Amino acid sequence: AILARTTSPFLTLVLCWQESGCPGILRSSQSCSRSSGDSWASQHWQVMMPTVSSPGQLWSLLHVAGGGCCSRCGQPSLRGAGAGERHAAFSYYTSTAARPAIAAFVASASLGALGSAAAAAKHHRRGNRYHHSAASSLVACAAGGSGGSSGSSGSRSPEPAPPAAAAIRRAGDGVVKIFVTKQRFSMAVPWQSMQVESTSGSGAFIRRRGSSSTASPPPESSMDPPYWTCTEVEHAIPEVAGDLILTAAHVIADARDVRVQLLSSSGASPDKYVARVVAVANDSDLALLEVSDERCFANVEPMKLFGPRELLEVQSKVQVMGFPVGGDYLSITEGVLSRVEVVEYSHSRRSALALTVDAAINAGNSGGPVVDPSSGRILGVAHQKVVAQGVENQGQCVPPCLIWRFLWGQAHDQLLSQGSMGVFLQHLESPAHRQQLGLSSEETGVLIREVHRLPGDGPSAIEEGDVLLKVGDYVVDNFGTVRLLEHRVALSAVQDLLYMGDEVQMTVRRDGQVTEIAQQLGQAKHLVPRSLYGEGYVARPGFLIFGGLVFVTLSAEFIEQAWPSAQDRPPHLVDLFLRGTASPEKREAVVLLSILADDVNAGHGSGYVGSPTVCSVGGTDVVDLEHLAKLLGKALREDEFAQIEVMMSNGPYSIVLNSADVLEADDRIQQLYNIPYMASPGISLD
Repeated sequence: AILARTTSPFLTLVLCWQESGCPGILRSSQSCSRSSGDSWASQHWQVMMPTVSSPGQLWSLLHVAGGGCCSRCGQPSLRGAGAGERHAAFSYYTSTAARPAIAAFVASASLGALGSAAAAAKHHRRGNRYHHSAASSLVACAAGGSGGSSGSSGSRSPEPAPPAAAAIRRAGDGVVKIFVTKQRFSMAVPWQSMQVESTSGSGAFIRRRGSSSTASPPPESSMDPPYWTCTEVEHAIPEVAGDLILTAAHVIADARDVRVQLLSSSGASPDKYVARVVAVANDSDLALLEVSDERCFANVEPMKLFGPRELLEVQSKVQVMGFPVGGDYLSITEGVLSRVEVVEYSHSRRSALALTVDAAINAGNSGGPVVDPSSGRILGVAHQKVVAQGVENQGQCVPPCLIWRFLWGQAHDQLLSQGSMGVFLQHLESPAHRQQLGLSSEETGVLIREVHRLPGDGPSAIEEGDVLLKVGDYVVDNFGTVRLLEHRVALSAVQDLLYMGDEVQMTVRRDGQVTEIAQQLGQAKHLVPRSLYGEGYVARPGFLIFGGLVFVTLSAEFIEQAWPSAQDRPPHLVDLFLRGTASPEKREAVVLLSILADDVNAGHGSGYVGSPTVCSVGGTDVVDLEHLAKLLGKALREDEFAQIEVMMSNGPYSIVLNSADVLEADDRIQQLYNIPYMASPGISLD
């Protein structure tokens, strides 16, 4: 119950818990009905708080001072004044102007919540005493007390509890263990699948099924991404048929079956529930699962997220929650936020913004939430750790801004791959270079060295030789970094906030003049794709078998699977991976993986032949694997011989096959080598 004392500069909030669990109303001159006749003044604390200027701020103070967790069971409870009483009083200093609004607010909006809290307190009573929350202990300290009642000397002091234990306990209830049955395609034998694997990871329950009419305020600037003002998951995902789980993309990569289980405590249900993959953002290593069975999260509250523009200060405490190998129940490790920077994501082999923490992240933690212990909100999604000689305790998680980009994008039919400006940049640390380019002493930026376009791309607004000064409202320094979310990070972090097809407003210096331009974000221009997953979660290699010659598209997955040790990888393929740039004349790199020995290809070797790259067929340069198939089909129909030019590590080499013998040989080879199909879907000689 709440009493607004309008004749005093204090607004006194008096809570009295009755046996029924309902609040009773007290005036300051009355004695508490449960206080055995002792004077009220000797049994309550007056806690001096900062000036309250709004009902919302008062409610926040009520939440902090009046609510907490039971130090034994961790469930919500209210603060008792002492060992034998059921009441507490909290006084907040308020501005005169705010007092009427606060009185009206608490009278209309707070009673139901306080009644529920009082009922929770009654539920967690042990004998004749209520357990005291950590939040209330902190309030007592703020008032100069020791945490106990100011009543009789025989009253017992409250038992201390870890700060924010209730928030962490409630947050942990929403963490799930994810069981995945997966089967990957073989890159070395592309018509076969590898053995079935069983793996596990972690995830967080973030959205309950149903629809919501709430909407976030519009972005403050037209340059801000559309999710920039979201504060609730419902703002980004207005409607969903099932309950949603946030996890890492690599946890469910190549999945054939996904199930989730709540194991946050030893008393949790052992039931596993089928989950469906809703969306995947491989570039930022995020995935969203949906559970249709409503029993899974029937008694669990969704976890809250940091807003897209929020971050903790460096050196703030964080906790990593999940199910690492070595145990069945929820594990919580603690550390601090060490760095905020752009790093390479191991799943996508692409650089993106990440948070580095020194809390332990081990196998099985992937996809689990990294949580702020003071609020229980999700700060990031754990996805990798640095494994190298001399490196310890460097785990990394996906930051809030990329999580919100993913959530909003999948609900609004956006491509979730990160866009690219299609340029190569050069830093301008050299004063002489800046002077040559005509930059003033106050100007900073980076030089555009190359501009790359693919078929279908529109004309580029940015040109070779431009000096990029600003991206949107972000000033670019001479090292190619900007100030984003109060941290100095690589320029690419800004473009990663937007979606494919969005226009990026930029300021450049061109021919001595400062010019405003708009560049559209497109696909990355790598000749060798960093990942075969694309917008899905199954990596399937492209291949073609022609006269026993096995051709495949060069990819990072192929290089890593064929040569697990980096020192064994062919230098010419590594060079293509690092330096190759896609163009209208060369969209993919195609390699000759192996030769399946037969009379049709006799004299050209067999098995592995060094993975030469394919250059041309019949004098026509090969653009990609699909184009190679068309050229070979044309040679069968029109030419006596199919002549294929390849580039070996030691120079060019020609492979010549008799066109009339190829089709018959292919039938023979397919039977002899037990090959189910001679080309991947979408690849045909016709």
